[in-house]
Order: sequence, then structure tokens, then C-alpha cells
Amino acid sequence: MSAVAEDDLLVIDDLHVQFDTRAGVIHGLRGLSLTVARGETLGIVGESGSGKSVMAQSVMGLIDTPGEIVRGDIRFKGRSLLGPKGRSYGRKIRGRELAMIFQNPMTSLNPLMTIGAQIEEVIVHHLGKSAREARQRALELLDLVGITSPVSRLSQLPHELSGGMKQRIIIAMAIACEPELLIADEPTTALDVTVQAQILELINDIQKAMNLSIILITHDLGVVAQSCHRVMVMYAGKEMEEAPVGQLFSRPAHYYTAGLLRSTPRLRDSSDRLFSIDGAPPSLIDPPTGCPFFDRCEARTEECRMDPPAVTTGNQAKAMCWHV
Repeated sequence: MSAVAEDDLLVIDDLHVQFDTRAGVIHGLRGLSLTVARGETLGIVGESGSGKSVMAQSVMGLIDTPGEIVRGDIRFKGRSLLGPKGRSYGRKIRGRELAMIFQNPMTSLNPLMTIGAQIEEVIVHHLGKSAREARQRALELLDLVGITSPVSRLSQLPHELSGGMKQRIIIAMAIACEPELLIADEPTTALDVTVQAQILELINDIQKAMNLSIILITHDLGVVAQSCHRVMVMYAGKEMEEAPVGQLFSRPAHYYTAGLLRSTPRLRDSSDRLFSIDGAPPSLIDPPTGCPFFDRCEARTEECRMDPPAVTTGNQAKAMCWHV
């Protein structure tokens, strides 16, 4: 079991999630552990298919058939969210104390309901407010997230709004009940660069105002550098490295992390070629017994192929690698 600090709000301990498909059992998470302290932002990065969104869906109780949590625990404020009692507890707090900003604002809103109805529904359901009180709260939230003309926006349908405005509506719904933990799953997907910056600044401002804890899932290491206190690097359903953000960027311990950093575009001479990590992630239907990054690692040895990586810790960081 993971060591738990008094200020840890969320603890995930040795979590295993599987999906039973026609092609075989996909091992989406393979022993993931993490903690999120009160008031901090934990960034989670990694290639597509590394398990980032599966982790978020597990916390929010969205793993359903053919998916299954087969081992491990998820604890929020010291109470498990798994098992019959945990699921009952989870239903009470999800949407209220635990909230999530989903990946694509274009598909996260009900196209047949007005903006006002969708925000007010959250407030009535979780806080028991009257219709009048919910409407007033919805107006306050629209103003908080920077929506102009909030009164008229309440009667609009999602297709009448831009992508950036839709994402602001999603954020308003997520913070409607003043949650303690907000999971932002790639909150700037499909938005242009200017709007991305505005949305990230909005999330940072809301965190300071509400003292939120945030899990920020992203592919963008620049976003992590600007917004996060700690960062976890995931690969093939496992954690590869975790460190304070400044330390990870200046002294990456794992070869996969170093490869991701080298792959990040920078202002450079036009003759320079963009670096890429050779190869592809392993199949999670038949995952390797040793280090999952073995086939793509420039420092691999026979030990890496045969045995699961040792966990090296120190200076508030850890890495799953034989060669740290």
C-alpha cells in the first residue's frame, strides 16, 4: 500500500483496469499508484494509449462493461470509492466534491438542451437548490468563466456557441458545486492556440480562487511546465517517472521522459530535424513482463527485457528504470 500523507486528497493504490474485447483482454492500467495533495496540480503526460484517460474514468466511476477494475483501490479523503459502500459514497460526491472537464467540448454537451438547463440541472441535483436559485447560480458561473451576455446565453443551444465558449460552459458545470478535486482531461483539445491559453489561464485562476486540487491530463509538455507542481509520465498503463515539474524538465531520470522532452518542438534553426522516438508502444493485450519501453530504449539491456523495472526514489522523485 502507498504511503499516505495527511494532506493527500486522492490516493490511487496499485490500480489494475482491464477491458475484455474480441481481440483479447486489454490491460489498460497495470498497477498504477499516485497521490494528489490538497491545492496542488498534478500533470499526467504520455502518448495516446498510455492509460491517462482510463485513470480519470476510474476515479469518476465511468469504467463499465467491457471494462473492469480488477485490483487496487481509489481513496478520496481517506474513503474508498470501490466496493458496494465505496460506490454508494462515490455517487454522492461525484459531480459535487469530484468533478471532471471532458476532452472534447463539441461532444460533452447535450445538443437538445439549452445551456441554462444543463448547468441548472447540476446545481439542482447535487445542491438541492430551487429552480430560481439554480438560475441565479448559473448566471454567476457564466460570469465567473468569462461568458459575455450571460442572461441570453442561458437560452441558447450548444451549436450556437464557439468551441471556446462550449469549453467555458463545461468548466462552469464542473465547478458549479465548488468541488475539491477537478480532473481536466486534455481540456484544450480541438481549440485554437489563443483559446487554449485563455482556457488554461481560466483554470489556473479558478484553482487559486477555490483552492482546488487539479489533475491535468495533457500531451503538451509546455502546458505542464506552466501549470503543474508535479508531473507523472505514463506509458503502456504504467508510471514511468514522477517528479516536481522543474526537476523533471531539467533532469529527467527515465529515457522515455528524456525522449518526450526531446520531441517537443522548439524555436530552432530550419535545418534541424524534429526528434521522434523510434518504434511504437507495446500491445496491451500481451504486455511485456519487463520494462514496457524496452524495444524503444537506447540504453536497454537483457535485464530490462526480463524483469520489471526497479523503482528508484530520491529528492521527491521516482523512476521505474534499471539504469537511473
